[in-house]
Amino acid sequence: MAEVDQNQSEGPIAEYAALRSEITTRINLQHQVIALHLTAASVVFSVALSSSERWSILLVIPFVSYASSEILASLFRAIEGIAKYIDEVLSPRVGGGLGWESWLAQNRPNNEAQRITHPYYLLFPGTSAVSLIATVIFILASANSIHQLNASFWAAVAAWPLAASVTVLSFRAIRQLRAPF
Repeated sequence: MAEVDQNQSEGPIAEYAALRSEITTRINLQHQVIALHLTAASVVFSVALSSSERWSILLVIPFVSYASSEILASLFRAIEGIAKYIDEVLSPRVGGGLGWESWLAQNRPNNEAQRITHPYYLLFPGTSAVSLIATVIFILASANSIHQLNASFWAAVAAWPLAASVTVLSFRAIRQLRAPF
């Protein structure tokens, strides 16, 4: 009888292994998105701070943050879908079950303070907020000097509300994650 149970479990266990590999691949992609975002934000801040005429480039950061946070969120959703399939479909087909996905879901922090202080908030909407604040400071400083009111000044003034909007969208993308944090 045990041999029959083992044979019936081999297919689901093989599928489980393949799906866990898919999860690992998507986690690696998440790390690449984070690394790319950190690199892009660092480069933009470096360029902006290298010259007083380049401050308006800071408004690129909210758009990069939004794109990165949405890509990260889509990877999380895919991982969550795979984990749900493992927990609901594969686990019952294996003798003794596959408890890892259930355990992760049950041990997710419920504390709102733990969720809101996760580094993803600092990494994505946080860098956007810093760039928006810095841009306002530069806009106000430039407005005091009539010689500084050039095309990049007006482009920054016009783009700022849109950049602020995508910052909010970036926050929402991270907020909607049901990741294990």
